[in-house]
Amino acid sequence: MSEIKREVLRKLIHFSGVLYIPAYKIFGPGNLLLILSALVALTIPLEILRLKKGYFKLIAREHEMMGFGAHIYFMVSILLVTLFFPEDTCFIALITSIVGDGFAGIARKIYKNETVASFSMFFSSAYASARLNLLDIHSLLAVILGTTVERMKKVRGIYIQDNFSFPLATTLMRQSVKYISSHFCF
Repeated sequence: MSEIKREVLRKLIHFSGVLYIPAYKIFGPGNLLLILSALVALTIPLEILRLKKGYFKLIAREHEMMGFGAHIYFMVSILLVTLFFPEDTCFIALITSIVGDGFAGIARKIYKNETVASFSMFFSSAYASARLNLLDIHSLLAVILGTTVERMKKVRGIYIQDNFSFPLATTLMRQSVKYISSHFCF
């Protein structure tokens, strides 16, 4: 399978994460936390099978072959975001992580250019946020920081798991800017 087709397959699975938004609205954050916890509990044995028996190798990236896949880190990150932050912030973190990172990954494979990938990430995240009436200055700054964090692949030779750090950085930025602007701006 070509590298581009493989990335599109990975990102189709990745994009299914947008189901979080209707699930949050339908079930509420408490029940969604239970659902996400169950998904993590079900996914970890599948990851162990992948690592020990080689199942599901088609969707794993090279750096994931010897460790847990990005989806585990992402689910844990979204669990933390859901547990500690309000709905609008959860949605911005999710949109930036799912939509933005999804389009960036596809653009990176097609164009082989990090700048194009980052632009596609920023534009698609901002557009999706605007479509959901969530794009304010807090969200825009969070998307900018999220795009910057996503570009950081390694720090001092250590691979940064952006699927974990990205939603958290976006969330913390949005909440920080929101707090500062509500307390110090007139």
